[in-house]
Amino acid sequence: MVHQLSLVSTIPHSSYVQTISTLQALTGLTSPQPVSTYTLICKPINKFKPKFVPGKVNQIEQYFMKCITTWDDLDSFDLATPYLSDRVSTSILFNSDSAANTKKIWTLQISDIPIAGKNQTCSAQNIFESTLVHTHTASRKDAGDEKDSGDLDKDSFLQFLEDLGYNSINQFWIKGVRFFHGDIVIEIFKVFVRDDANKDSPSDSIPLKLLDESNGFQIKAFINVPKSTDIDLITQGSAELAKLQDFLKNLIQLEIPDRIFMDSRVQN
Repeated sequence: MVHQLSLVSTIPHSSYVQTISTLQALTGLTSPQPVSTYTLICKPINKFKPKFVPGKVNQIEQYFMKCITTWDDLDSFDLATPYLSDRVSTSILFNSDSAANTKKIWTLQISDIPIAGKNQTCSAQNIFESTLVHTHTASRKDAGDEKDSGDLDKDSFLQFLEDLGYNSINQFWIKGVRFFHGDIVIEIFKVFVRDDANKDSPSDSIPLKLLDESNGFQIKAFINVPKSTDIDLITQGSAELAKLQDFLKNLIQLEIPDRIFMDSRVQN
């Protein structure tokens, strides 16, 4: 578990080059780290019925889970160039021969709703993570109706999630860059979602479109503190984010995200 402190912002595509140049000067990193991820949003299958025990802390809610892995399809694209929806696509991860026997590192993540309160410097929330290496193989879901195939007894990652008690309900892709400034991580990225209206893409690929059709970038600046009880580190991290917020105020308006939109609890 980590206790994450964060601020967020957006910039138009026209401000990307200036923003990158500023962050290069601030951090001293001429070549920021690339960010390219694929995320599944998963929902619990079974309804949770908590048992209340006097004197014990009881879990009374269920949470959506994010499953995050790498996305390798857009390495040749330049972030400084606006994306056109008719040229962005990605290979199908769970339904192609090329995916069989492929190892993927997955991060499973569940987040608490951010802490409430007035006069906060930044958003603060607990994030629970677990990382695993999974070898994807053909599954019954991948193979369709061919029930007699010898490969149908092998597990895929989707089958693993089902056994864990989750179903995949949505997905998105992220492409961007990452800077480091002391303990602060600064990410600038674009979010892609599936474009079901595009019927012209090959059968072995998924057409994508930008979530923000204006071609804008999302920005997130955050610090991960090991424990939510470490008041000194939390105070120090909040001060560092506030200092960065003030330094970049004429270029980027970093602000606290609406905690309601970051609520991953399942509403029964």
